[in-house]
Amino acid sequence: MNLKETDLFQPLIVVVAILAFLAMGYIGSFNYRFEDPLDLEVILTILFACLAFMAGLAIVKFKVKVENIKKTDFLSEKLLVICVLIALILQAVNLILIGGIPLFNSVLKSNATTNIWRVAYPLFLIMINVLLAKYYDRKYLLLVVLGAVIFALNGYRTSVLGILASAFITLYYLGRISKKVGIAFVAAIIITVMAIGYIASQSIATQQWTLNPIELVFYRAGFTLEVFERILPLAGTTHGHILSMIFSSGSPRTFVGQYVLSDNVCLTSTLFGPVMLDFGLIGLAVQMLFMGLFLGMMDKIKKGIGIGIYSIILTHTLIWIETGPTDIMIWFLYLIGFVLIAINFTHINLNKD
Repeated sequence: MNLKETDLFQPLIVVVAILAFLAMGYIGSFNYRFEDPLDLEVILTILFACLAFMAGLAIVKFKVKVENIKKTDFLSEKLLVICVLIALILQAVNLILIGGIPLFNSVLKSNATTNIWRVAYPLFLIMINVLLAKYYDRKYLLLVVLGAVIFALNGYRTSVLGILASAFITLYYLGRISKKVGIAFVAAIIITVMAIGYIASQSIATQQWTLNPIELVFYRAGFTLEVFERILPLAGTTHGHILSMIFSSGSPRTFVGQYVLSDNVCLTSTLFGPVMLDFGLIGLAVQMLFMGLFLGMMDKIKKGIGIGIYSIILTHTLIWIETGPTDIMIWFLYLIGFVLIAINFTHINLNKD
């Protein structure tokens, strides 16, 4: 059975994932964090965001003549493999310079996202997916696994999820995922991500966790939505400060912790938190409308290396549902998507479907 019979990873999956995260957060807030469940305003605001995203998708009515993407001949198989290996070597050097394995040490983890890592991770992510999309060979799956392992040592779930999930989506669109392989791959992603989150939580010397790995997932969702709930009364009060921090210096997530909880902690605040703090409900509507439009356009040019780039962008948009769009590296991936759309502009017929 080929899972490609149904397009499981069309942009609408973002809405499905948002609603699933909301449900998990509701359960988590009720059982592990709140005396009361999530406020109704949180639920209604998130539903509004979903509607804005779907409106963006609805606007994209282009009938696209998708051809092989040009101007990519210089991306030879040898060059892509070399770039993948360079990324792995850079991350290995990063771990050596840090002086240990951040996954097992919270102090090292706080310093693990160095400039070397900021180059190594996106380089690996882009090159491995383009390599799979353009020159698929089963042997390259070993590089995927190796990359997932070496970046997992940094202690961050999102890196591993980004690598495994984007590779999975790329393989899906290449028609390389059978039912059995698909189930095994998804199970591996879930187990690996849960394990990293649990191990990392146990390595925090100042905290004592009694939750098991499954409970921890629901707790994290509940806590993240609690942060968003506390953001709502403050909507529009930072006047674009978080956005400016994303594209300059500083830590947007630490700023959110200081501003919302008056504590020097790094907080995730959902896909909606940062823009709500900066620009309120109007800003949220614009952001979600833009994401719907953009992913809708990317969905239309999924061929050749476009498959790999779409997979990366979709994966990290899904990750943003929890963490928030505060990573300049991922906005760089969006920029690559814009370039891809521009390259294919002459193949886009503006007639409606």
